[in-house]
Amino acid sequence: TKSCGACCGMYNHVGAARSSTMERLRVRTAAFYAEADIADPDSLLAFREKWEPTEHKLIVWLPSCPFLGLIGQNVGCLVHPLLNGGADGRDCGVYDRATCDDYLCAAHAVLRPIEKWLVIAALDDSFDYGLAVTDPLFVRQLLEQTASLNGAMPSNRQVMANPRAATRYLRLKAAFPYGADDAVLGQVTGSTDLDTPRRMGPSEALGVASDRWETILRCLGATVADPGELDDARQIVEEAVREFADAVAL
Repeated sequence: TKSCGACCGMYNHVGAARSSTMERLRVRTAAFYAEADIADPDSLLAFREKWEPTEHKLIVWLPSCPFLGLIGQNVGCLVHPLLNGGADGRDCGVYDRATCDDYLCAAHAVLRPIEKWLVIAALDDSFDYGLAVTDPLFVRQLLEQTASLNGAMPSNRQVMANPRAATRYLRLKAAFPYGADDAVLGQVTGSTDLDTPRRMGPSEALGVASDRWETILRCLGATVADPGELDDARQIVEEAVREFADAVAL
């Protein structure tokens, strides 16, 4: 019911909200089937030249593959051989087939099995899933803050008994009211060169003392105008974490 297109550039766009991102993928998918032919590399290269995003990117050096589209309701590779009866058009994309076959993102290595399972079980669609699963620190903070609140790290059995209790927290990645314009990038900010600066936490930005929620707020790309907004942002995070902590404590 979901898949991740982060490394293909799905979120690397100014204003990468759910509605605009999914609409862009819908339009591009329809254009692909109207303009390109998997058996004709020239048509694939022409499609790439026309549709590869080059402007309004949050990280300008990060590739954004024009062959990322929609397969049903999920994001996926429109030129992948499993979708095209064995025909493989990935060499015409921003990566090549060998890179696509061999690559696993950093989150794959960093996340523990129970953390991967929690994200998979708690979220229903590709937009939410891709944002959460590619930010291991954000996912791990939920469990670590739960351990601090409950006095012990939740067991795998406790987590698996009620994974939907994490949905509210994990969905903050896609719909946090205090997220910056580039909040989809999480702990880093947009960049016009090879440097990707670490994001400043909202407490640090205001010059006030941080609290236990600062790391999560940084993962959410939080930007606040004053201490009142900071208090509200902290409360939103705390309520979502406590909802999960209370559920797994039962």
